[in-house]
Amino acid sequence: MILWETYQDIVTKHLNRRIRAEDNPDQNQAISAPLTQSQFLVAGPGSGKTTVMVLKILKFIYVDDVHPSSILATTFTRKAANELRSRILSWGDEIRQVLLDDPEFEDLHPDLRGLDFNQIITGTLDSISEDVLRTHRDPGAPPPVVIEEFVASGLMLRIGLFDGDKHHNDDLREYLKGLRGTIWGLNTPEMARNLLEIKDRLYYDQVYWNQLLENKDHPGFLLALESVAYYTQYLRDNLLYDFASLEAEFLDQLIKGKLDKFTTTLKMVLVDEYQDTNLLQERIYFQLAKHALNNGGSLTVVGDDDQSLYRFRGATVDLFTNYQTRITEKLNITPQLIYLKQNYRSTRTIVEICNQFCQLDPRFQPARVKGKPPIEAERKKDYINFPVLGLFRDDLPTLARDLSEFIHKVLNQGYSFSHEGKKYTIRADPQEGSPADLSVLMSSPLELSSSGKPRLPLLLRKNLQKYDLNVFNPRGSDLERAWQTALLCGLIMECIDPQCQVQDTIEKLPSQAKHNFAVWRNKAREYWEEDPEPVKPLSLKRFVDAWQTRTPIGRSKWKSNVPLIELTYQLVTWIPHLKDDVESLVYLEAVTRTMSQTGIFNNFGGEILHYDDEELNQASVREAIWNILVPLATGAIEVDEGLLETLPDDRINIMSIHQAKGLEFPLVIVDVGSDFSKNYPAQEFKRFPREGGKPCNMEDELRTCSPLEEPDRSPRDRAFDDLIRQYFVAFSRPQDVLLLVGLESVKDGYHTKQGPRRIANVATGWSRDGKWHWPLLENIKHI
Repeated sequence: MILWETYQDIVTKHLNRRIRAEDNPDQNQAISAPLTQSQFLVAGPGSGKTTVMVLKILKFIYVDDVHPSSILATTFTRKAANELRSRILSWGDEIRQVLLDDPEFEDLHPDLRGLDFNQIITGTLDSISEDVLRTHRDPGAPPPVVIEEFVASGLMLRIGLFDGDKHHNDDLREYLKGLRGTIWGLNTPEMARNLLEIKDRLYYDQVYWNQLLENKDHPGFLLALESVAYYTQYLRDNLLYDFASLEAEFLDQLIKGKLDKFTTTLKMVLVDEYQDTNLLQERIYFQLAKHALNNGGSLTVVGDDDQSLYRFRGATVDLFTNYQTRITEKLNITPQLIYLKQNYRSTRTIVEICNQFCQLDPRFQPARVKGKPPIEAERKKDYINFPVLGLFRDDLPTLARDLSEFIHKVLNQGYSFSHEGKKYTIRADPQEGSPADLSVLMSSPLELSSSGKPRLPLLLRKNLQKYDLNVFNPRGSDLERAWQTALLCGLIMECIDPQCQVQDTIEKLPSQAKHNFAVWRNKAREYWEEDPEPVKPLSLKRFVDAWQTRTPIGRSKWKSNVPLIELTYQLVTWIPHLKDDVESLVYLEAVTRTMSQTGIFNNFGGEILHYDDEELNQASVREAIWNILVPLATGAIEVDEGLLETLPDDRINIMSIHQAKGLEFPLVIVDVGSDFSKNYPAQEFKRFPREGGKPCNMEDELRTCSPLEEPDRSPRDRAFDDLIRQYFVAFSRPQDVLLLVGLESVKDGYHTKQGPRRIANVATGWSRDGKWHWPLLENIKHI
């Protein structure tokens, strides 16, 4: 269509993206490459990898004349996929309009008007797999029905554990407990989650089942495999897929040539966040790349091994660090290695501490891409170069109080301090600033500890309320313990099963479910007895009574059946703070999605029957309790941050470091030690591991029977590597200000009868050889 020089000029002038060789040689090399050149882009934080992917895709279309339908681009999350597609559409249209407005390109105007950027295949690998399998299935074959992860957990609970009473089996419990690497016991939902992880690993690591059975004879392991087999067989029998089996089916059909109509036109394949790929996904990408190469195209992968966070979900970072060797062996090509090292996000000080942090531990360096250069601060110089700050206090209440006061000042009059003879003021932009410009990151955002004690997120929430500031932390509570879930599900249960008539007939009901059912029902009764101001002519108590007695409500009569989700939305109208609160909406979405998803394999379609046949009616209630409410009550359903596509702009975000991956904020507060008052061994896995823990145990258990073979690094080294990567991600999120917070004991240590003690902590600059490279955290400004 147009020359590269023309495209480059338009991007520079109209999109304001500096991609000329003299401005950013790395981005220029990546975007301007010929369409046949495969690339390996190692992209540091803030280096504009999304920009590169979008401009590379648009360059294929505008310069190389590649049809949009021949381009496939995958991302790791739905949110990232939406951002990629949105930017392709907006930038693509801007470039088109520039060309349409220029008479020089009049001959191209018909082709330009016919461009449809929606034909570009974008999404997560799961969504792309589902779409392709649905579009290119055999005539008469049913479309794939995919269950989400939280539903898979509930299914494993019911099919893998409750059927056959395996949740009481001591051999299975001991095996799973050993796999987790702790002395503590497991509850039933944790058993289900561990079984799902085993199942996923079997798929992701492409484990040879027969070889595994020959090599493992632990009775608990055999029971675990049996539970996994029951679960997978249930999916097959009901024509269902979870994400792992969906990807496996996609690979199988690619290999067998059943998707040739799709692959015949495939020319360009781009993969984002490749550092979190597993072996199953690598094989899919290599199969897709094989077709793209045969069609005269190329493969581009983008990622950063220093930001690999998902070993616990089956990711294998070695596939990224060894990518060049692996793809040369499999596809006989040598991709162009390009380091996107210029950081446009953060100040020079933040970039420097990130570079320093990932270089502290000499034993981490072999786990990185060989020859990887440090990131370079390339943000425009019109910023205040704040020092990295630290706020450490003697106890948790004081820490929460002072941190809340700091946040309040930043959002209002500003927080001022002096450092090295200069005066600084951190102040939110009065025109554009909002509480969402601040984010608090921690390893876990749960508000209560396992023993029920308040943690920093809860104390922050309460202290910030004194300043009329609200937080957004939907993962601060387990779903089954959240008051929103308790109230809503309690009302549902009181409607469909008054006096526990059906519930008491269910055999083998888990004790945790019984306990939470009682808590939920009490919460519901307390709520309607308080008789809140009705928002409808009919009171909530009368509505529940009508359900319980099946008497007509007003002039309406009972339907022969009522979808449980319809009842749920009716109940929500009496709970205004449930539907008006953004955090509550996430819990509501989790509950309703559970209902809609389980309706796929529910004999009654998720409906409560109201026929003359009382036995049939009770059967529908029994199935709703067993398939929907039991998984919710036992913790099998977890809150997924993907339930809310955007963060609210009127709240302070408290989130896990994993949730913050791919995000950026003007001010980031990283909790490096609010939980660590003393050197407790039970907390070492969070700060200074002695051993590998569950993700590494899982790898070692299954990879002996996988093409991946045993990992090169020890379990302890892998655990340390992952902690370094976790905090590298946290430290690289801020644009302007990085504040580290924790207890004073993390910084100064504490005293015992035997003498002073230090708390070794990767996040505060310790390396695994026991050296403290940032002693007393003297390298940061304490406030």
